[in-house]
This record gives sequence, C-alpha cells and structure tokens, in this order.
Amino acid sequence: MGQAASQARQGTTTHTARHEYGRGGSLRSGLHSAIIAGLFASGIYLWLAPSSPIVLWTHVGLGLALVATLVPWLLRHVPTGLRMSSRTGFTVLSWALLADMVLVVLTGLTMSLPGLLWLAGKLWLPARELTETLSLLHFWGAWPILPVLILHLAMRHWGWVRS
Repeated sequence: MGQAASQARQGTTTHTARHEYGRGGSLRSGLHSAIIAGLFASGIYLWLAPSSPIVLWTHVGLGLALVATLVPWLLRHVPTGLRMSSRTGFTVLSWALLADMVLVVLTGLTMSLPGLLWLAGKLWLPARELTETLSLLHFWGAWPILPVLILHLAMRHWGWVRS
C-alpha cells in the first residue's frame, strides 16, 4: 500500500516500476535526445554553409547512429507505450512525433544513399526533382521534431500537462 497509496493521494501514478512521473528517462533516451540535438544543429549549419563536407559527413554519421540505436528501442518502446497510454493528447503528440521522425529519417537516408554508394565505388545520382523534393521534406520536417520531442519528454518524464 505504501507507494501506491502515497501516489494516489498526491495525484500521481506509476506506469511501470522503472518510469515514474517527474523522473527523467533512460541513458539511451538521453543519448537519442543528444543525437537529435546534434543533428538539428549540424542541419542548421549545413543550411547556412552547405559547402562543409566535415559537417555533412558528421550529420550523416549522426543520422545513421540515430537510426541504428532508435529503431530497436522503438520496437520495444512503442508497444508498451500504446498499452499504457491513457492520455489522448499525449498519444496523438507521440504518434505525430514518430511520423515526423520517420519522414525525416527516410528522406535523410535516401539523400545520403548517393554519397554512401560513392564511398563503395558506385555512382548513382537521382533526378534533380527527387533530390529537391527530398531536401524540402527533410528540411521542413526537421523543424518540428525538437520542440515536439521536448514537449513529449515534458509530458512523459517531467510531469507537465497531465490529463
């Protein structure tokens, strides 16, 4: 009765033994957040100075690292999150964040493919229209990710906006 009764009196709930409101996420989710912030910062730099190959390859490397670490985590996180979600606003926000991240990751992977193939000794350049469309979707799709991720974390781990 101890912790559950105390939380009931305070109006808080514990979803799992590992996650309580008002507590930060895991080291892995912190790493994901840091990579996303690095991707956002390097993306802005590339927008302002597109001729920087070091920043471009750093951006591609961070993007690949995010995909490699985020996909396995999402495969575990999304099903449990769906079972435990009881707040409509939070659920809609989380799905919008996931959809936007999928858009940005897929466009980024597609745009990095010619460079990665070139490193492997193959030459392939997509049509200019495709590259421009991917770039447009990638650039504008990236802008909402950081603020929506912060709101998602605030609602899930930091105890803001409970409904």
